[in-house]
Amino acid sequence: MKYKQSVILKNVSINTVRKAFSDLSFLKHLIAFQPVKIMEWEGTSDGEVAHMRFWFFGWKNFKVEHCDNFEDENSFSFKDQGLELPFDLNQWVHEHIVITRGNNIEIIDKINFSGNNKILALLLYPILILPIFVRKVLYRTYSWK
Repeated sequence: MKYKQSVILKNVSINTVRKAFSDLSFLKHLIAFQPVKIMEWEGTSDGEVAHMRFWFFGWKNFKVEHCDNFEDENSFSFKDQGLELPFDLNQWVHEHIVITRGNNIEIIDKINFSGNNKILALLLYPILILPIFVRKVLYRTYSWK
């Protein structure tokens, strides 16, 4: 199952966004008001791990490893590759792409996941996508410094 969204941030520099994406306080902003606990956060460089637990009729582990980092003066990207997934999911890839667009920044989130049970994966789609969807607002409300 796939999902893609794009958000434009006005008058924010690529370096400011690059720094925020590896900052734990940015992650905390993105998960605020969601039933999520951060268990481990190493950063977003290749090989670094993020382990969270979220509540959905009991606490579920969600652990990813960051990989495929790319960076140049006008963009950067990296992926979250699923290591430990709930609900019989067998694949999770979340690609973060950040691109300079004049004085603005475009943040693109691409999600691709699958499960052993296709019907269950279909039912889980809105639950798994909602935390990404709300970033349309949360990216804009972050204090970009």
